[in-house]
Amino acid sequence: MPESTTGGRAADRSLSVIIPAYNEADNIIATLENITTALEPLDLPHEILVIDDGSTDQTAALVAASASRFPAVRLLKNERNMGFGWSYRRGVEAASLAHIVMVHGDNAWGWETLREFFRHTGEADVIIGYTHDMLKSRTWTRTFVSKLFTFLVNAITRRRLTYYNGLQIHKAAILKSLRIESGGYGFQAEVLVKALRLAPTYVQVPMDLIERQKGESKAFRVKNFVDVWRTLTRLRALERGRHD
Repeated sequence: MPESTTGGRAADRSLSVIIPAYNEADNIIATLENITTALEPLDLPHEILVIDDGSTDQTAALVAASASRFPAVRLLKNERNMGFGWSYRRGVEAASLAHIVMVHGDNAWGWETLREFFRHTGEADVIIGYTHDMLKSRTWTRTFVSKLFTFLVNAITRRRLTYYNGLQIHKAAILKSLRIESGGYGFQAEVLVKALRLAPTYVQVPMDLIERQKGESKAFRVKNFVDVWRTLTRLRALERGRHD
């Protein structure tokens, strides 16, 4: 069951879905199918922004060729590979609706769990998704790293959140006001921590991860570990300044 710090439902529940995608030709169409199927029965005005991050495969071409199948989709292309966080920020700037969520382009989420997650739009300032039973879909190594990261961020911020790197639905006005410095895989934690300082109510929703079925995960790269370390350092400085 979702954990909540609030009640009430926002009047405007429209949703911008941002999909950063780098060399996801094997997964991008399935990702769009799952997102579209999830949104279809919901009373939720929406747009879908695919940010092609300088892919060298057919990711952008496949999205463009599928325009008639997915009329809510808009394709934005980076001239070169700019990174996960940069693509996310570009999507945030381009988003035009009341709430914003990022869904990875690797088809890690089925339509059922996405529909349940999207259904909570507007119930709180932030809707936080977390992976239910992570060991079912990830190796113990990646599970350990994820849980260690969560432990460290909770220790720094004095919170007790279940997860920092899952799907998050934010109010667009708040998200657009944030200054996010992280560029890689640490940026989601920075986004969430800074957003909760301005928007204190949240709902945590369990989600069933299926993980990518095709292609190679880009998570375990040296530059991502460096970025995560820098993010932890930034958050520590941020919280230290807050409590001094």
